[in-house]
Amino acid sequence: MRKFFVSLLVLAVSAVTASAQIVKPLDMPSEKEYRKAVKTIMYKTNGHDITPERMEVMETTQAVLNRFTNKEWNAFLKESDPVKVAEAERTGVPYFLRKSFDKVKKEVRTTKVKEGTVAVWLLYNMGYIVKTPTSTFAIDLYSKHADELLDMIDFVMITHAHGDHKTQNVVEGMTKRNKPIFASFDIKGANVTKITDGGVIEMGDITIRTTIGDHNKKWHLDVTSYEIDCGPKTNNTVIYHTGDSYNYKQLNPQKKVDIFMPHMAVGLKIQKAIDKFQPRHVFLSHLQELGHAVEKWRWTFHDALKLKSTLTHDHVWIPCWGEKVVYNRADWE
Repeated sequence: MRKFFVSLLVLAVSAVTASAQIVKPLDMPSEKEYRKAVKTIMYKTNGHDITPERMEVMETTQAVLNRFTNKEWNAFLKESDPVKVAEAERTGVPYFLRKSFDKVKKEVRTTKVKEGTVAVWLLYNMGYIVKTPTSTFAIDLYSKHADELLDMIDFVMITHAHGDHKTQNVVEGMTKRNKPIFASFDIKGANVTKITDGGVIEMGDITIRTTIGDHNKKWHLDVTSYEIDCGPKTNNTVIYHTGDSYNYKQLNPQKKVDIFMPHMAVGLKIQKAIDKFQPRHVFLSHLQELGHAVEKWRWTFHDALKLKSTLTHDHVWIPCWGEKVVYNRADWE
């Protein structure tokens, strides 16, 4: 790993000055290096400060991700034998996923959210869990083990019907618990509360506005964006999650957005969206979607850094699986 670390440090400097792009790794890390990188990326670094340490662990984990095929991913998802699943999760990409899941599960349960703040976790892809002083909810929750989280989650929002944004274990588990699921479409085996374009949902002190827009030029009006006012106990922090919406003209938040969560590569003109409603923070999302082939539609840390370098905004994040962000608007004003 040392033989590319010098070049990595040079690249880290360019990343901080908004011209970053990691080169592809020269070799595979050892298991020890990889495990250390997984822990560092989740516990010791963050997606806002792209430091040399953050760059190194992104590089190390990307080397392993680049060699994990979508066929391997699909086989892992289908495996139902607990012994075989546990064995798979001892190494490689499944190890990263398991460690990040366990971290999120523990922290969602134990985190005491102070008044004025929200805690946000990225679980996978565009799957976020948000905890406020009064509620815990999820957007596009996706995990092989998601049923282990559902007792702690009050409601789930789904942006659209694609399999990397909804999973049957989530919708069936929430239905079994008689907890709300919000989506614009019916789901077999689930009790869904249907939403509409321009609708408003009240969940306790949380207010959610919905906008239904286009996925791309061919698929129209099938993706829901959620504008979530997290309530007075959070100083009305607003999260705007777009799912796979690609038309920035259809994104019309009614309030000042604190955290904007766009798909980084669906064709959405992110700079145009930033210019339009000027969010305080941007969380680039939909990285490392393992259902896609390595060289097709699986956007990497390299891609995210390249995109970040083109954006005119002071607070663009590249979050990783398992990462926790405690957001307090007062810290950024």
